[in-house]
Amino acid sequence: MKKTGNTYDRARVAAWLKTLAQGPPVGPGRVALLFETPAPGVHVARARVEAVPGKGFAGDHARKSFYRGGLVPGREVTAVTIEVLRILDVDPVLVGDNLITEGFDLAALEPGDRIRVGDVVLERSDRPHQACTVFRDRTTPEAFAAISRGRYRGALFCVRWGGTIRVGDPITPVG
Repeated sequence: MKKTGNTYDRARVAAWLKTLAQGPPVGPGRVALLFETPAPGVHVARARVEAVPGKGFAGDHARKSFYRGGLVPGREVTAVTIEVLRILDVDPVLVGDNLITEGFDLAALEPGDRIRVGDVVLERSDRPHQACTVFRDRTTPEAFAAISRGRYRGALFCVRWGGTIRVGDPITPVG
């Protein structure tokens, strides 16, 4: 789809929002994809990653948790659901998130909630995972307009217990 500045197909966005409002399918969550960011703007798919408290994924560059020149605490791991990306027809490698989930409702998590992903425990940050100009520039005006409404962008996490995450690992809430 050709980008056209700030204009977009409102009917398409409305249809996407209706579908997004239905939420992800009910069932056990799992890791759909994993990406490390070894350099700004470079996203490399991995079958497994090491999550490190205070850093995020071991292969991420040192300034991954920075935005517009400043450190963003609580942004060690960025996550979005594959269901949202499929609805918006967005290639997961474009958005730059580390953790792409499937069948797990990231929007239901509140700040401080913890999830187990493989050997790792992640804690939902108190910062919202908002659509930014990077997302807008990498996708389409329609995708940006749709994901900017509601809690569809996903979630930001801190690594509380490090370890290995593999594609296919289950994702479960920690009580």
